[in-house]
Amino acid sequence: MAFTIDPSTFDPATLGPESREFNAKLSAITASQPKWYEIGAEAYRKLRAEGGTALPPPIVLDSGIAFEIPSRDPSRKVPCRVFKPQNGEAPRAVFMHIHGGGWVLGNESSQDVKLQRLADIHSIACISVGYRLAPEHPFPAGPEDCFDVAEWLVRHAQERFQAPFAFMGGESAGGHLTALTTLHLLQHNDPVYSGHRLRGLILHYGCFSLRWLPSVYSFAKREPHLVLSLETMTEFQNAFLGKGWTQEMLDDPNVSPLYADLPSLRHKLPPALFTCGTEDYLLDDTLFMSSRWLSAGAEAVVAIVKGAAHGYTTFDPAIKGSGSQEGDRVTDEFFKDKLSS
Repeated sequence: MAFTIDPSTFDPATLGPESREFNAKLSAITASQPKWYEIGAEAYRKLRAEGGTALPPPIVLDSGIAFEIPSRDPSRKVPCRVFKPQNGEAPRAVFMHIHGGGWVLGNESSQDVKLQRLADIHSIACISVGYRLAPEHPFPAGPEDCFDVAEWLVRHAQERFQAPFAFMGGESAGGHLTALTTLHLLQHNDPVYSGHRLRGLILHYGCFSLRWLPSVYSFAKREPHLVLSLETMTEFQNAFLGKGWTQEMLDDPNVSPLYADLPSLRHKLPPALFTCGTEDYLLDDTLFMSSRWLSAGAEAVVAIVKGAAHGYTTFDPAIKGSGSQEGDRVTDEFFKDKLSS
């Protein structure tokens, strides 16, 4: 499968008034709000939960059932939440969801509304992962928690949820962790994991290279406060990698999945949906990673949402100019296609 890029999609001069107005509001909020690295991660997490940042506060649903999955550390478990179809239908598949937040923000309750919606529409069980966050727990803590949950689902999803572990995905840092976790399974020494075949990945505006790509610097000049900023991204990077990180780490595929040996996984990589807004600092991450996915012989469905900024899928679809409705549409189409194939 190939994809064609329409240059006019990326022309700022062709943005509609609704997108311009919405993005201007986001920029104003981002520029005026406290920075997480100035007030501390814990204080900023509280501020975000109260709706004091550019992204909407999470809405926690009673339908999300908390449970824990064993980690590689016998004394610690990974907190998770599961969302099942509310109409009583048995799940057809299990979707492992990894939230975004720069590896610093968010938790397993960050996307309740979106996950319950997916569970109801597609009759799937959605598992939200509460991986450890930086800076308290730098690399490789967060990825290892995701690896442990994925391995557990490979072995236990069918017996626990009466459905196979078939999908994985996330937004931003969650897209990054999804890619790392997928590669971890495929490159595992145990054939139970390396032989497990996912039916699809959902990769919304993922960060696939910790060495910033050109679009980061372009948007830093053009839109210095549109949800992200170069300074904020660098602070996320520092927090995730921890003290003493080196430039060489940025090219390590265990850190930056863009540089993984994808051709060696030809015929093994799962189909993937890549989405990103045209006004996102991480636009090149999606363009580059999806191209590498395709060149490795895998299926890549690429949806570039005109006018959408970083985090666009987290907004209410009713908000004009956000792009969220389009994100829901392409995600639904991908799930429907892969569940029927």
